[in-house]
Amino acid sequence: MLVSGCAFGPPDTPGRSPAPAPAHASSASPLATPTMVPMPSPDALAAALAKVSATSIGTRGMVVLADDDQTLVQRNADQPLTPASTMKVLSTMATVDILGADHRFTTSVVTTKPGALVLVGGGDPLLTDKAGKSDAKPASLQKLADQTVASLRASGITKVSLGYDARLFSGPDFSPNWKSSWKSYESRVSALIVDSGRITSWQAQPNPAQFAAKAFAKRLSAAKITVTSVKPAALATPGTVVASVESAPLATVIAHTLAESDNLAAEIMLRQAAVAKGQPGSFVGAAQTLTGWLKANGLWSGGMVIVDGSGLATKDRVSANVLAKAISLSLRTERLMAVAAGLPVAGQSGTLKHRFDDKSERAGRGRVHAKTGTLRSVASLAGWVTTADGARLIFAFVGNNTAGQNSAYNWLDRSASVLAGCGCR
Repeated sequence: MLVSGCAFGPPDTPGRSPAPAPAHASSASPLATPTMVPMPSPDALAAALAKVSATSIGTRGMVVLADDDQTLVQRNADQPLTPASTMKVLSTMATVDILGADHRFTTSVVTTKPGALVLVGGGDPLLTDKAGKSDAKPASLQKLADQTVASLRASGITKVSLGYDARLFSGPDFSPNWKSSWKSYESRVSALIVDSGRITSWQAQPNPAQFAAKAFAKRLSAAKITVTSVKPAALATPGTVVASVESAPLATVIAHTLAESDNLAAEIMLRQAAVAKGQPGSFVGAAQTLTGWLKANGLWSGGMVIVDGSGLATKDRVSANVLAKAISLSLRTERLMAVAAGLPVAGQSGTLKHRFDDKSERAGRGRVHAKTGTLRSVASLAGWVTTADGARLIFAFVGNNTAGQNSAYNWLDRSASVLAGCGCR
């Protein structure tokens, strides 16, 4: 009961066609001070949420917080459950706190001697091969090659060897806690990777660093620079930077990651945080870094388990209370604001663009800002909402052992819409 008081794949895939957004829908910025209006009555809110069918949800963890962190409604709020991609709320928060919202990742080309180049991966999760127009993806091999060719020509060099270095990260590039059946299409984690580590939408690059190096060599060759070899670089040797490209600011990368539920970006960013904290840039180092950060910030429930940063691992265990309190912390902490600001908006953006699509969910469109989570038999939603009365509520709903994706989404979306439309005095 609600207590009032104090055969899916790994990605979050948009599902159904959206209904038109209501005219009053608003994408209020989390930076805005919430309107000082009375909070909903816990009893009235609990009664409204109890009317939402949860027959397809085996185990529920849920909590609704007032803007001051007062618990309004909860059910199994401290029970650790598999969070799926709502894990990205926690991993991106730790990353932005450790690195800073303006941090950028640099991919570079260095020379150790005339005619010897090394492509050095700096852990940019959104590096592309071809230059594009996306603000989230300003760095490309095309731009890097153009700079490199200009430098080589200025030095009269027309023949080079090319090494590549992805040693910023260590350990396995595919988590032992992920399903082995995903290996054909789930991107490997590498410090040197282009185009999200994919050859096609459903085919992962088997060796991302080598793939990137060969793509870079191809661009040099097209510019009449002969590339005699492409192979992993020998032990790191100090070199002179020939060319470099930078990622978008971390806040922009986080917004992309949360909107698209980008598993690779979440894993790479958390490894970057681990390296910055002196931990190995590995799955283990990243998990230890996130665990330490959560405990240091009072975001921990007994029995929680962290093994990755994306939430792909079914061994992950996080409580609804921790998810909600993390979002609350992001809303009121300027350094962490990129997470609350980057959440998808119901009916408008990211993995929520095609959700909140029926009459009983209309109140949530444009008002609910939340991270989605989907795995087989797991569905979750965690975020914040501005109610019809102008109050701001923070929530986390996590369902495990669910039966049917649409039914699970209905429970999540209708519950969040109750919050959006409820004065509940």
